[in-house]
Amino acid sequence: MSKINFEEDVANIDQESLESVSGLLQQQLTMETEVEIAEVELQNKKEKLRKLSEEIIPARMTELGMSSTTMVDGSKVDVVENIYVSIPKDPEKSSQCYNWLEQNGLGDIIKNQVGMSFGKGEGKEAKLLESTIKDLGFIPEVKVSVHPSTLKATVKQLVKDGKSVPDIFNLFIGQKTKITKKK
Repeated sequence: MSKINFEEDVANIDQESLESVSGLLQQQLTMETEVEIAEVELQNKKEKLRKLSEEIIPARMTELGMSSTTMVDGSKVDVVENIYVSIPKDPEKSSQCYNWLEQNGLGDIIKNQVGMSFGKGEGKEAKLLESTIKDLGFIPEVKVSVHPSTLKATVKQLVKDGKSVPDIFNLFIGQKTKITKKK
């Protein structure tokens, strides 16, 4: 990997080339801004669609005594029950929800996952616990993973140290422009 000396490199580049790179960077900044605006517009349109579909049209049809209709193009429209439900994240409230489900004969919809995290260097202990769980007649769900940030930092250090990384990894080493906008 060659080292970059911007002052020396820039001195060897003609003005037209520098302006070309500057123009490309400006295009990137402009495109990033356009994408941000489009995402906000999309969220606004989704909210308007939700409001139409879940509030305005059902209310108007109910006012008119309609529960269904057929549009000119043949599309059929029905006002149907729409339910959103979730368990609160608050531990006390979620516990109450689960208790209610159990008490009302709905405990079988509750999934129970038993797991435990082990730190670096605790592989032997993890295997021992897995073996113990199997000995009890249970089939443990074992997940082995490396956090993406940890893997990235490790590979970055290996490359920096001039060590090779086997091609069994999905690995791309290239360049990327990143622009942080002025606040």
